[in-house]
Amino acid sequence: MALIILGYAVFAVLGYTKSVVVNKNIYLINRKLKENFLTSKMANVTEEQEDFESGNLSFFLNDLKLLEDNYWRQIFALLGSIVMTIGTLTYALYSNVYITIIFLLFMIIPTLAPKLFTKSIQAKTDTWSQNNQILSATVKDLLHGALLLRRYNVTGGFSKRMNRSISEMESSNASLKNQIALSNNFIGMLFSTFSYLPIGLGIYFTITGKITLAQFVAIQYSSSWILNGFNQIITSWNTISSTKSIRTKIHQLKPIKAIASTENTVVMNKLSANDISFNYDQKQVFHDVSFSVTQGEKILIGGKSGIGKSTLIRMILQELQPTSGKFLFNNHSYSQVDSYNNFGIVGQTPIIFEDSLKDNITLGDSTANDQKVIIALKQSGLEEFANETSLQMRINENGHNFSGGQLKRIEIARALYFNRQLLLIDEGTASLDPETATSIHESILNNKSLTVIEVDHHIPDDVKKLYDKVYELSSTGLALQN
Repeated sequence: MALIILGYAVFAVLGYTKSVVVNKNIYLINRKLKENFLTSKMANVTEEQEDFESGNLSFFLNDLKLLEDNYWRQIFALLGSIVMTIGTLTYALYSNVYITIIFLLFMIIPTLAPKLFTKSIQAKTDTWSQNNQILSATVKDLLHGALLLRRYNVTGGFSKRMNRSISEMESSNASLKNQIALSNNFIGMLFSTFSYLPIGLGIYFTITGKITLAQFVAIQYSSSWILNGFNQIITSWNTISSTKSIRTKIHQLKPIKAIASTENTVVMNKLSANDISFNYDQKQVFHDVSFSVTQGEKILIGGKSGIGKSTLIRMILQELQPTSGKFLFNNHSYSQVDSYNNFGIVGQTPIIFEDSLKDNITLGDSTANDQKVIIALKQSGLEEFANETSLQMRINENGHNFSGGQLKRIEIARALYFNRQLLLIDEGTASLDPETATSIHESILNNKSLTVIEVDHHIPDDVKKLYDKVYELSSTGLALQN
């Protein structure tokens, strides 16, 4: 009795040790895989990518979890089954080669069965992944606009969309699980059916004296283990096949591009646009745009909505290429990496992270010097936060504990911290009240170390006086206003 209890204890310890080893390896795999996925996506993002946030969030939370359960864990289960099967098969062959081969021959048909379900499982996996992405986008929209819906007392206004997204996702999830279950149970039925036939032959050979009863019993028990091992191998392989599209997306991740560094900044003398034209969908947006800005100069480019002001900013950043013409930095051509190293950008909607004030300015730079951050805060007009205590203040989700003007100044401080000599402002104060907008403009335009190109059509006349040059953009070109 003591030996039996000890044996169970040993198996329990071995089972626990196996789980610890598997979970440790799954942890290492998931950590590396998720780090690489996020880093690759962030390093290769472009403005043209649709559903970038919701699509990648869905893949990160859902598809990678499916990959863990249906691929990595199944790989370890597959390895364990292979080891068990090979060990038992070796013992069975040692007992009687002839009868063991008969058992193996009857297992050939069940091993071919997964091919009948591979395409259907993959199709249902793709449907599940697409519906998960749709649900992620729906949830993101609803949570983002939750306060607005509540203010209008229509929290159920998008209930049809929500219910449809949830229903389709859960339905596709259930359908995928059912298809895998159907495949596994069908395979199990085949294994069970074909395992009884060789048992009959074994009994016959025992009766006729071709094998001993002991050999038959040994082979029967061994064959049962072999059968279970083969069944687990096929089941695991079948489940692994359901992750093909996910693994393809992982393999297609683009290599990480060069990351902009402040070490690559150069002294700016001049940026010039020479006869820039841009067509979109074979329609002319603007034509023969030329201007230049020298170090410390501030220029404003106005124009009606849709005329291409934001497009012009993106072309300066080398994120879009003009149909004709060329941008020159210090009288030389430059790359997108060069622009990221030397130009700062302030948009209409501030990009704020749910983190400390310091990390929002340094963008998580662990080697950041506090005094350099404090200087950037002072230069951007955030003197009240220019101290070491305030640097550790946590900014809440979407910056709700800061005012709109403060958030805009954080973006300016960010550009100053990273030594961006040219500041590109794309309707940066359009969402602010006139007093705050004027205050921010004064702090920017009076900073002699900054070169500024701003595009906006909301700038009042008294602020326009602070610019060195004011242009008006139209489809026929750029006209100097003062």
